[in-house]
Amino acid sequence: MNARKPIIIALLLLALTAVFAACTAETVEVTRVVTETVTEEVEVTRVVEGEVVTEVEEVEVEVTRVVEVAAPAEEETIAEAGEDDVVTITWWGTERGRDTAATREMHFELARAFEEEHPNTKIAVALFPSRGFSNRVLTAIAAGEGPDVFYHYFATDIATQGFIEDLTSYIEASDFDPAERWFPIGNQRAVYDGRYYGVPRDATAGFIAYNKDMLDAAGLAYPEEGWTIADYRDMAIALTDADADQYGIGAIVGTPGCFQWSAFSFNMGTDFISPDGSEVVGYLDTPEAVEALQFCMDLTATDQVAAPAGLQEQFGELVFLSGQVGLQHISTWELAALNEDADFNWGVVAPPRYDENSEQIAWTDSYAYYMAADTVEKQRTWEFMEWLSGPEAGMMMAEAGIWTPAVPAVWEELGWQDDPILGVAWNELQKETRVANYERSQFYWDCVGDIFYDVWTNYVDLGDTDIEGFLSTAVPEAQMCLDDNYASLE
Repeated sequence: MNARKPIIIALLLLALTAVFAACTAETVEVTRVVTETVTEEVEVTRVVEGEVVTEVEEVEVEVTRVVEVAAPAEEETIAEAGEDDVVTITWWGTERGRDTAATREMHFELARAFEEEHPNTKIAVALFPSRGFSNRVLTAIAAGEGPDVFYHYFATDIATQGFIEDLTSYIEASDFDPAERWFPIGNQRAVYDGRYYGVPRDATAGFIAYNKDMLDAAGLAYPEEGWTIADYRDMAIALTDADADQYGIGAIVGTPGCFQWSAFSFNMGTDFISPDGSEVVGYLDTPEAVEALQFCMDLTATDQVAAPAGLQEQFGELVFLSGQVGLQHISTWELAALNEDADFNWGVVAPPRYDENSEQIAWTDSYAYYMAADTVEKQRTWEFMEWLSGPEAGMMMAEAGIWTPAVPAVWEELGWQDDPILGVAWNELQKETRVANYERSQFYWDCVGDIFYDVWTNYVDLGDTDIEGFLSTAVPEAQMCLDDNYASLE
């Protein structure tokens, strides 16, 4: 498992600079938001020889600063409402290698739009690399310097740590029903023990993108909903021609991600971890789990249908953009880059089910917005969070093509349920779904995650096919780790 070390890519935007001169009868103190463009180092994540690695590149980053200046008294400003009413809320977000410049700009556009409607509230935005972001947040909160609002993909039981505000009373006082406002996954990712500790930023669904040009050239019919994992494997084999530098699959399913952040983790006839993330014994060590692990690993080790490391290094997690990969598991998070850069014909289809007697289970997910428990201006912060997770902000995200909103009403207003691409995601978001394996327990990465990487290394890289033997030791150790960590919370 790769170490997760934070890499700074953006300036902290939390310093409030006082620059006012002595006020006369003709001037007042005015809060202003100043935006600058600076050059910063940005983390880019790529897959190299089956391992996730990061590199640093220089990009232009937009930085917002909140300042106070002296302005003419006749100018209409928020100072007229009273200096004590002016509140600055700090909002921290993340950037991934797949994000575009428009994704970065979306944060600032949302902040400005909220400020226009709430002139006594200012939003200070800071963006950081996604890798190591949780450590950055926790360290800052522990030092009393954390953000008011941030988004992440914590397991819901992170609420037991006490640094996240319980939002239940705020939601109860609002005029909306969460079950009606958000897709099911938006609620699943926000609730722990019957209480709301977050609100959804977006709603995404996983599906299979397929290269129509490659399928046409091979004389293969496009995949249709209801296909099986055996159909998927057969198609991947038929599309692979290493001599022509053409491969059946790319990225996630050809790596340990197959077990963790793909629909295959739900649709291989088993589940690797208990629903609450606290148990792996009886889940990850069963014959069904061994069969599922072997299916994914054989795609790379035996069938050799996965794109090689060099191609994946060149195109990163969206190797499908190379035009040399027939099938790739993607989600709506990747659509912006795909729509912008693909120079071939492509389509998407619901993920395959286990077999003809199985129902396909949707892989959906949502980033959640959290409020730090030590936030001072909690009501103002809640107003911002409610707006961010609501229809107005959702429409801005949707129209910009950045994130697919957690609000079904926005999708319906835009007619996305009938779109050939987004309509597939819409259907997935209505189906039975589960929380991803790595989001079920706050201790997953401490106790469980390495198993999937280690078993992959043994089987694919070292040729050790004794999966049962490896799991017979690794799974009990993982269970002891989980038990010890949960006991420490009591």
